[in-house]
Amino acid sequence: MTSSPVASEFELAAEALTRLLPDVPAALADRLRAAAWSAGHVVESGQFHRVLVLDGLAVLRMARVSEAGAPVGAAWAPEDSPAAHLPRRVGLVTALADAGLPFAVPRPLSAVLRRDDDAGRPLAAAVLQAFVPGQPHPPHEGDPTVLRGIVDALDTVDVTDPAVAAGLGPAFAFRGPWTAERVARVGRLGASLPTEHAGALPADWAGLVARIAGAVTAWAAAPPDGPALVHGDLAGHNMHWVPAPDGDDVRWELSGILDWDLAHAGDGARNVAYLGIWHGEERIEDIARTPAEARRARVWLGAAGLDSLDDAAARQELTGRAPRWGRLLRKVVPRIERASCALAGR
Repeated sequence: MTSSPVASEFELAAEALTRLLPDVPAALADRLRAAAWSAGHVVESGQFHRVLVLDGLAVLRMARVSEAGAPVGAAWAPEDSPAAHLPRRVGLVTALADAGLPFAVPRPLSAVLRRDDDAGRPLAAAVLQAFVPGQPHPPHEGDPTVLRGIVDALDTVDVTDPAVAAGLGPAFAFRGPWTAERVARVGRLGASLPTEHAGALPADWAGLVARIAGAVTAWAAAPPDGPALVHGDLAGHNMHWVPAPDGDDVRWELSGILDWDLAHAGDGARNVAYLGIWHGEERIEDIARTPAEARRARVWLGAAGLDSLDDAAARQELTGRAPRWGRLLRKVVPRIERASCALAGR
């Protein structure tokens, strides 16, 4: 979803232009200051940020006051506020921009702008970043060799490097860790389902939830192949591709990866899982570097399915409106069943 920029966003852009970083080339700085920012558009779809995009030149990343889709008047807790975390996340992108990755990241062009309340807690924050060209890859297709190369490239980043480590978040930053309370709640999901879907969940549902949650929690804490840079959401608009003619076909070349808000040090199989969600789960075994990594990716996919069901139940409780349970269950229950098979070595 996009919208036209408003006066307050122009003001943020103008302030960012007064605080450009010293390493911004003079020619680019001149273009930024001369640009018609009214020609930009605001992308509203991010959970943590909105972005004012000036195509071909730059983007202004603006922290949300509340989570996308939250009730009117809701606000982040101070410790969860994207405004509070933006300096850390910008530091990570800066480190990754210097890491020699074979694709671009949205390097910052300005200092981080902050607006604090009377107690010094951040209310809002923004930063000007480089524009990364491209578009989402068509879903449910993709060259597994190219996708495996992305997993390899992320694995080359030294997550113990102080500049990188300082910018990383926890493994379960978005929905929270798999606490005993959360495992039990998802294990009781059958009670939230309408009667027509009462038999949609696998047998021994509570036990299956506990096994999947326990496995991914263990792998996040002690990755079997050692800690890797995990992006956290390798899909859709977070990956920019450029189509290039290739005879009668089109070859998709990765231009850059955006939105590193959920990046952490963890199990590299999670990158495989998220690439599989977008490009096709049937490609997971070809994207993964080893059979063991493919099996773990299947389990991570199952955990993502549990996340989706947990979110749907929470929205139902909050709004009183039932989600489209039939569609959601048809989509994620097979992933969860395949995760069960992967855990059993089948």
